[in-house]
Amino acid sequence: MSTTSTFLLLLLVLAAGACSKKFNVKLGQSNLGTNWTLFGGRPTRTNFRDHSITPPLSNIWTHKASSAVGPSLVVVDGILILTTLDGRIEAIDIESGERVSNAKLNGPYESTSAYFDGFLYIAQRYGDKTLAKYDLTAGKYLWTTDAGDIASEPLVGEGGLYISAQYGHIDRYDLETGKRVWRYDTDNQIRSSPALSQSLVVVGSDDGTVYALNAKKGSLVWEHKARGSVFATPVLDAGNVFVGSVDSVFYSLTLRNGGVNWDFKADAPIYQTAATDGRSVLFGTTDGLLYCLNAATGKLKWRFGAQSVVSTAPLICGNLVYFGSLDQKYYCLELDTGRDLWSFTTRGRIRTSLVTWGDYVLGASEDRYVYAFGRPPMSGAESE
Repeated sequence: MSTTSTFLLLLLVLAAGACSKKFNVKLGQSNLGTNWTLFGGRPTRTNFRDHSITPPLSNIWTHKASSAVGPSLVVVDGILILTTLDGRIEAIDIESGERVSNAKLNGPYESTSAYFDGFLYIAQRYGDKTLAKYDLTAGKYLWTTDAGDIASEPLVGEGGLYISAQYGHIDRYDLETGKRVWRYDTDNQIRSSPALSQSLVVVGSDDGTVYALNAKKGSLVWEHKARGSVFATPVLDAGNVFVGSVDSVFYSLTLRNGGVNWDFKADAPIYQTAATDGRSVLFGTTDGLLYCLNAATGKLKWRFGAQSVVSTAPLICGNLVYFGSLDQKYYCLELDTGRDLWSFTTRGRIRTSLVTWGDYVLGASEDRYVYAFGRPPMSGAESE
């Protein structure tokens, strides 16, 4: 065999090996932190952890993904799992910053995900296989189905998988088989994600309606009509529903019947999901303001101004709150006072909400950068 033929054969073997490489993640290797398994941290979407990660923080590592990172991150057993806008999934070891695995998904589309019991449930924006169950250890799909275009976050809870499809329906799927259990049709498009508490699934819609459905049957329990579109995902806590609208009004509703506890008029539209620790509720607006209200009364405690749109959900960590802005900065404020404690300038605009694991704060920015922040004084980009 000639040298050229041998070289070509070697290339083919290497290419075949690369194509056959499967996504493989070994879970259960670390228990140093609490897992962040879905957008909002739990089915109620509260964006709250009681563990304070106190600044100043260092940029421990920065990872460059294959493309722009999706709107949410998942953390399981010390592994950060993210999806990218070119239709890939990546797994990064949080302590080292090293990518441990990656794979292509079903099509080059934006996707979101939720983790449960060893499996990742993936919702894609477009395509004919927009909802899937993925085995992280084996690196393969267990089922896929056409759930319609999904511009929101999936939710696993009370034995089911819930999604809100963009073109006007809210669904529950069987976790094992991927078969649809029920479907509830709405009057308009949906970009809000479902939240779950006390066997009620709560979702907003583009026509301003907030729906509460029976989680097992899919029947309507109540609906509330806001004065503008509700793109934000509802936050459920202590029998209350917290959600903002593009009419610039932030609402506290009663989970049981949808009655209005109070409402608060902000200075600009509200697109992002809120956060609450039970005492305070926080949300951002398009004019760059982060508001902190008394969760029981709706009275303003303080507000803080970023230099551009507040583009993520706030993340409450004990007595601190973190959030991101289109001004390319992550901020950390004191929860009780709103005092500015720390900020970090990223390499691009921020659209991905922060998450935590152990003593790490994790986020991403355009166009494809992923960041880990922590207390150890290690080399990296400088914080302010």
